[in-house]
Amino acid sequence: MCLISLSVFLGLGIMVYATGLLPGDLLLRELLLLKDSGVVTEIMRWVNYGGRAQVLVPAAILLFWLSPVARRTWWLWCAALISGPLLQNIVKLVVGRPRPNGSSLGFPSGDATAATAFAVVVIYVVSREGLGRGARWALSALAVCIMLAVGWARITRYAHWPSDVLGGFLLGAGCAAAAAWWASSRSGLGAPQTS
Repeated sequence: MCLISLSVFLGLGIMVYATGLLPGDLLLRELLLLKDSGVVTEIMRWVNYGGRAQVLVPAAILLFWLSPVARRTWWLWCAALISGPLLQNIVKLVVGRPRPNGSSLGFPSGDATAATAFAVVVIYVVSREGLGRGARWALSALAVCIMLAVGWARITRYAHWPSDVLGGFLLGAGCAAAAAWWASSRSGLGAPQTS
């Protein structure tokens, strides 16, 4: 997953650098905005915070507090959660594409990167906890839904193009998958626990 995510991210970044807006960016953005209403706008205003440190730092602390698997390699998960947003800042400078609502840089979305890195860490940790199948699926689905909602919010709030969000998803998944790969490759650190 790590190599695939980062390879697709690199290819997408090169396309965005070379062409600016991708052919589907305007169309997809318009399709997502068609369903916009006062209620959706208000919900997206709150969901928008899901990719920010004010939400993700307390969420990470809660994850470490509740999960012995996460605590065992807390430093690795912190590195994954920090490296994605740091890398996206570097990529933004290299690619240099502006956001839809201004001149600040947009590719990739930092909020989507951070939310995705956290979601992938949660999915990995939950899969190694001694939880039942239903609980694992429910927590993993919740993490993915929050990640997707943050990406949708970034588009509907006119903060990013769809390809910015896709780039954030790919970069965040790649960084977290790299940490998961490292944890799994170490003796017993990533072994699933039996219930």
